[in-house]
Amino acid sequence: MTEEEKELILGYLDNRLTASQFDSLQALLRENEGARSFLLDLSTIDTKLDDFSLSVDQETSDSQTIPFSWREYAWPFVACLLVLFLCTSGYFFFSEPKIATIQSCEDASWESDLPTTPGSELTSGSLKLRTGLASIVLRSGANLILEGPAEVSLISPMKIRLVSGMAIVEVSESAIGFVLETPDGYAIDYGTRFAVSVDPIKNVSSFEVIDGEIGVHHQGSGSEVRLVDNQTISIEKGIVSSLQKGEGEKKFSSSGVTKRFFAGNNSTSIIRNDQRDLYLADDVLLVKSSDLLPSFDRRALLEFDISAVDPTQYEKIRLSLNLVPATGLRSHLPEENIFAVYGIKESWEADLTWSKAPQIQEAEKLGTFSIPRSKQFGNYGIENDSLKQFVQSGHSKLMIVRETFETRGSGMIHAFANHNHPQYAPPLLEFY
Repeated sequence: MTEEEKELILGYLDNRLTASQFDSLQALLRENEGARSFLLDLSTIDTKLDDFSLSVDQETSDSQTIPFSWREYAWPFVACLLVLFLCTSGYFFFSEPKIATIQSCEDASWESDLPTTPGSELTSGSLKLRTGLASIVLRSGANLILEGPAEVSLISPMKIRLVSGMAIVEVSESAIGFVLETPDGYAIDYGTRFAVSVDPIKNVSSFEVIDGEIGVHHQGSGSEVRLVDNQTISIEKGIVSSLQKGEGEKKFSSSGVTKRFFAGNNSTSIIRNDQRDLYLADDVLLVKSSDLLPSFDRRALLEFDISAVDPTQYEKIRLSLNLVPATGLRSHLPEENIFAVYGIKESWEADLTWSKAPQIQEAEKLGTFSIPRSKQFGNYGIENDSLKQFVQSGHSKLMIVRETFETRGSGMIHAFANHNHPQYAPPLLEFY
């Protein structure tokens, strides 16, 4: 323990801490077992509970001094005080500590069990940023800027792991020694701003120092390479590339998404009552299921032209849809709404009717995704072996069906951007 940390504990015992110092003590006790032991021992020593006399009036008018020693009770007494201090401060020994905070998001779309709204405090765990930018501040003082698509694992205030994608790390003096791991190495920061890119498909990790100095450690050989301003290095399939200077723009590999195909103009919606002009639109794909008014059920049909690519050459294929606001009451839906993606092989004509459209009974179910009723925006879809095998077999027509029903009438219709939408991209097939 440092002298400053000891002074915090002494100040607490003397009841002379400021509010900010009290917050610092809370964090210290939560994270440092030695500090907790020090406080407990010091409290026991400084609890100078002298023996005192208990006067008991006797019927004979004589006084008898009864010695009573509190020292035998000092340990449990101080222990109870310490537990009370921790509990009233909101900290428990067995609670998972908060190690970071999401500072800001720009057009961010997430896949994560951790909270993702700005201001959210984060414990250890994984964050997957599908699109946009996000700034995350760790308790150590390190600032991480993620550029989607990217995936990061938060390990501690002084260590993270970039699984895929690109990130910028800014480290203040309080966080010197910060460690950023990649699949085949790690970087130790010596007070700097640096960029990291991880391509898990090509098995390449790249590092570039923007300002300052880092040490890049190669996991295979155990060697370390020091990088300073504008220097870059790459680790590809376990091989460390030669050091380059002033060529940072050449370092980063291209996006992991090597091919993208948007849904074509033939993508459309269908409605069970066939009143297309009244209840459908060209700029959105509408999806709804109702057992109360089934005549207003809607489904989306997607068609992609992938003739320019050989799907069998790719390890992953993903369908992405952009959710946009639509009409209806969200409170009249289940809290979680499930959507199924079907593969279809037959074609359709424009302005088709419900009965002439491809049917579920003749389609192949490829997977599902869910959308909370509270969401009006976001990127959703599937990426699995069923979709990959269906597309690799030469098919690229899909149908989107909502499997959950509204709980009351006038429930929200789910809408996904189509090719005419003024702000958001239409459905997308991504080949990795």
